Amino acid sequence: MSTILKPVESKTKHLDFFLSQCHRRKYPSKSTIIYAGDKSDSLFYIIKGSVTVIIEDDDGREMIMAYLNTGDFFGEMGLFDNMDSRSAWVKAKSECEVAEISYSKFREISSQDPRILYFIGEQMASRLRQTTRKVGDLAFLDVTGRVARTLLDLCKE
Repeated sequence: MSTILKPVESKTKHLDFFLSQCHRRKYPSKSTIIYAGDKSDSLFYIIKGSVTVIIEDDDGREMIMAYLNTGDFFGEMGLFDNMDSRSAWVKAKSECEVAEISYSKFREISSQDPRILYFIGEQMASRLRQTTRKVGDLAFLDVTGRVARTLLDLCKE
């Protein structure tokens, strides 16, 4: 029998343990969960609802980076890149229930059950793949193609 961890195993058991270690919070629609520039010291998991990830330039112009839904993690970048502050805003798109865990507590539980890292890694890889495709779309598609692709992406989210 192989000792390699398999990411396809049932997530429920591992997520139940993870969630038992988190603080649960509810946020009304349109409320801010994370402010850009805040100290980056905790990871979030969407139990119910959806959020919008937004970046802002120096002139206050906003750009939506992603819509995240039930089952998605956010706030994970600081866990891996050791940046002290958040790079984006996260706002509740709908009423949300979110689980929050400190990075230190997460590292502790992931050393006991490393499979939770697969769940986060899987989402990060998917987001990187989407970002790579979007950059390619900007470079290779005309305006009509970019609009069509964006509409298709929004239908999936």
